[in-house]
Amino acid sequence: MTKVQDGLNGSPNGLSKAAGTAAVAEAVPNVEQVSTVDVPAAGKVLGARALVRMLIEQGVEFVFGVPGDTSLGFYEALYDARPAIRHVMARDERSATFMADAYARLSHRPGVCECPSGAGALYSVPGVAEANSSSIPVILLSSGVPLSGEGKGMITELDQHKLFEPITKFSSFLKTAEKIPETIRRAFRIATTGRPGAVHLAFPSETMTDSVPLDRVSLHGDPECRTYPAYRTRGSAEALAAIAAVLNTAERPVIVAGGGANHSGAGAAVLALAERMQAPVVTTISGQGIAPDEHALALGVIGDNGFHPHAHRAVEEADVLLYVGCKMGSVSTIKWTLPSPRPGRRILQIDLDPTQLSNNFVNAASIAGDARLVLEDLLALVDTSQPRPWVDDLNRERAQFWTDSVAELSSMAVPLKAQRVIHELNRRLPSPSIVISDAGTPTPYVTRFLKLGGDGSRILIPRSFGGLGYAIPAVVGAWMARPDARPVALFGDGSLGMSAGELETLVRLQVPAVLLHFNNGCFGWIKTLQKLHSHSKLMSVDFTPGDMSKVAAAWGLAAWRVETPAQLQTALDAAFAEKGPAFLDIVIEPEVEELPPVYSWLKKAGLDPLRRNKL
Repeated sequence: MTKVQDGLNGSPNGLSKAAGTAAVAEAVPNVEQVSTVDVPAAGKVLGARALVRMLIEQGVEFVFGVPGDTSLGFYEALYDARPAIRHVMARDERSATFMADAYARLSHRPGVCECPSGAGALYSVPGVAEANSSSIPVILLSSGVPLSGEGKGMITELDQHKLFEPITKFSSFLKTAEKIPETIRRAFRIATTGRPGAVHLAFPSETMTDSVPLDRVSLHGDPECRTYPAYRTRGSAEALAAIAAVLNTAERPVIVAGGGANHSGAGAAVLALAERMQAPVVTTISGQGIAPDEHALALGVIGDNGFHPHAHRAVEEADVLLYVGCKMGSVSTIKWTLPSPRPGRRILQIDLDPTQLSNNFVNAASIAGDARLVLEDLLALVDTSQPRPWVDDLNRERAQFWTDSVAELSSMAVPLKAQRVIHELNRRLPSPSIVISDAGTPTPYVTRFLKLGGDGSRILIPRSFGGLGYAIPAVVGAWMARPDARPVALFGDGSLGMSAGELETLVRLQVPAVLLHFNNGCFGWIKTLQKLHSHSKLMSVDFTPGDMSKVAAAWGLAAWRVETPAQLQTALDAAFAEKGPAFLDIVIEPEVEELPPVYSWLKKAGLDPLRRNKL
């Protein structure tokens, strides 16, 4: 193992909010002490300045983006607004949307990003689509060509609002500057209320340069929509009573927490209800971390990807399943086979979006409302249950699972096994920490083996579209939102190839991220699928692995090449001691060599997914 470059001076772990924002301010040269955009009390103001003023009124602290020739007016207004709003420059627009997404998930504020016309808008599509489908309030501001150039073949001309209509809750084309204040308020209301999601606003150049008449419009914000979920809703008394009646007659109740429970901040309410009923809690991938992993009732992740066998057993044996903020989609239900059909089993569902209720299963009772509020109301209606021996039996199975996992977690194999990396990471994770995984190689190992305590730590994985290239830019947004928590990113070499430019961003902003690169020289997920389903006809999945620590070092990160368990331990200790960003290039065994804990893959290979022995 060779350390390629010494660490950089930066923000240490345990940053206060003030320290974090100060570090960002230092990364912006010549920041003047200007607290707001200069808006006259009467008369007119340029559209760009009105836009920035409205963002300030909505409590926006960061705007993530990339400058372009159509956004000059907006950038000038942002410049004059420093330090009330800080612009965080990404190296491409997709990265900017991923930054905004991670920021929103952790700060519970809408994430705001911007892009120029043409390719800038096109590059922004993946992150906006992911945020919207994942119920994350991301607001994209795109600048465009002049209205006077419409239909004339002007370079970068694009109907941006139409591009984003299918992948947002609201996409609008502002043709007049006067519409800016009301549209910004509407955008934040739409993004943060009901089922949160993404919003897009397109600004042609005239909208930025024309004037807003202050005698006809008001530059006020909507304080309620500075955070989300905004305008939380409670469930009806009748629906609450119906769900409580079922829970009070349950012999083996299980709570299934999804991403909506995390978005709602319902962790304490989930745990309180579980303890009241002595009901095990299982989670989807997006619901992971809703309860401390060591809690006696927290049984782990269900579904296809990185599942826990004892969590599956709990779902299968339950007589009542209470789904909280869970879509019951294809992964968490293994294509709607979990739970299997069983006479007498009753399914209950709590979801903010009424269209999700009874969408994939027949529910005995449903309630539309905010997860935290509904659970808090249920607490008053649910009887205290007697101890359930079944839970003790599940915990014995859980203990056996971890005992049986010791060999693979401690494996001395070379190339390194991914589970050994997670094991060593567990031993060093600071408290609190933010762990971000790309959707590919690391995910099944993170969801199965990573352990989080009840200390404010979180795990983020983009689960709606599974796009690669998320983890590295996401740590930027994570650090802006939670400078108290050390960010850790895990990603494969396919992902690195899509987001390596953001390594420079980490250095420029001195984000103290620890980056774990799973280097196996292939698109491992697809290669394994080709082996399982295409008769091992492997095509276009392998590439030159290379020493990526040298790439990271070229950007200025402290970097190590890791090939053995001993090197892994030494490099992780050194990386967490760094004050700036650190990068570990870890040579990993490809998934195709030993199947990861993916239920459908193990079953396809003729193995019992719950026992890993032959069927």
